[in-house]
Amino acid sequence: MFTVALLMGLVVGFFLGRFTAHAFGRTTAEPDTEPSQTVDIQPTQTVIPTPEVSLEPVEPELVYLGEFRVTAYCACEICCGQWAENRPNGIVYGASGEPLVAGVSCASPLPFGTVLEVEGVGTYIVQDRTASWVVDKYGENLVDIYFDDHQAALEFGLQYHDVYLKEGADNDQM
Repeated sequence: MFTVALLMGLVVGFFLGRFTAHAFGRTTAEPDTEPSQTVDIQPTQTVIPTPEVSLEPVEPELVYLGEFRVTAYCACEICCGQWAENRPNGIVYGASGEPLVAGVSCASPLPFGTVLEVEGVGTYIVQDRTASWVVDKYGENLVDIYFDDHQAALEFGLQYHDVYLKEGADNDQM
């Protein structure tokens, strides 16, 4: 009798195990005939701490170039000679091809796009060339500041100032 009860328990356990395995999709004997459900797995996001960034503008570093002879010019024939002729649409272009702007543009033997700080005068961008005979006569340390009118250029006259290269400024064209 004990043996019969043991065999009955094994048979009932076998069928019960098959039934629960099939009901929960754990069967190994029969393939799953129902369509499987897909689960969208979202990648985990890793938060990388970013360093604190200052929104304050960073002043470019000044590199001392020396004392320069600083003069002034305008677009007139007295200042520019033959270069004063044939101004397309009245726009004055420097040797760099950029339109000259009073208070911004200057001429110098330095590379085009060089940003200069002329002490006591202001910040200028080299967009024009100093005449070669002027460089031959006075040397390389020259800055000729562009003005809108001849009278303003005359009033500026000839001055000597310390000049600095603004490193880190838009010296892209160097």
